[in-house]
Amino acid sequence: MTRVATVALLALLANTAGAAEPPIGPGPVGAVGRDRAAVVEAAAPSEFLRLVRDDAGEPLSLDTSIVEYRETAATAAKAGRRTPLQVDLVSAVHVGGADYYETLDRMFADYDAVLYELVAPPNARVPKPGRKPAGAIGSAQQGLRKMLGLEFQLEGIDYSANNFVHADLSPKEFDAAMAKRGETWWSMFSRLMRESMARADRDGGRDVSVGQLFGILFGSGPERQTTLRRMMAEQFTDMEVLTAAFGGEEGSTLITDRNAAALTVLRDQIAKGRRRIAIFYGAAHMDDFDARLREDFGLQPGEPVWLEAWDLRPPEPEPARK
Repeated sequence: MTRVATVALLALLANTAGAAEPPIGPGPVGAVGRDRAAVVEAAAPSEFLRLVRDDAGEPLSLDTSIVEYRETAATAAKAGRRTPLQVDLVSAVHVGGADYYETLDRMFADYDAVLYELVAPPNARVPKPGRKPAGAIGSAQQGLRKMLGLEFQLEGIDYSANNFVHADLSPKEFDAAMAKRGETWWSMFSRLMRESMARADRDGGRDVSVGQLFGILFGSGPERQTTLRRMMAEQFTDMEVLTAAFGGEEGSTLITDRNAAALTVLRDQIAKGRRRIAIFYGAAHMDDFDARLREDFGLQPGEPVWLEAWDLRPPEPEPARK
């Protein structure tokens, strides 16, 4: 499998993992809400996904970030708010470690509202912990989860919590947006493939190494899972491919239109008096959210707080039998 094919396949799986089957993705948590003396300059890009390596360059973990965006006291006063507005972008990968989702679940209890992604009708039942996704995409995601030895997001997060608010398109709206743009699932996959191939030509694409191939074919248990996680983590962090394919001026249904729907819900929650809000979406959505929160809402980001989503360390060797 080439790097190009891996990027394209994983990207579509990652970005539909928080959606229903069409038409019907290391710092302490306590650091969120800390003293904001060190505020990032407005033009500096925020980070939402990273691959941590040791001194020898070996992968240690795939991390996602929580980035707090806040308005100044002067801006809050001008808007008639005594408490400045805080919106946290909580970046997600849609398969991850059980501890990762437990940490997020505990953290979400502290927000006035958690806006979440799910392509579903407005009156649809929210997913319950342990729910198995249905359909072809759901089956593919379950297969990915088992191969990697990880948990699926819908099984690890309690979406029935009172402060969870649906902030996405309905299936009918999603279909209409795709039709308006002349998009299909195949055209989006092709678009991603083209961008991946162009990037591979520029940067020198690489195939799976012999060592990795042997690890996949002949490995077993934790060793095989670690090999697969490391390969896929390399692709997940290549966010420029996703941004070029689905972001920019042209945009896409998958990111641009769904983000616009989420921000409409954000405005409604602000109007209802919510002051501490989380937007819980896949990492590929975050660059667009970052730009919109700065430009349209006048919010400025702090430094990211990192959570470990995937453990990429080699498994501990089993003790020798006596």
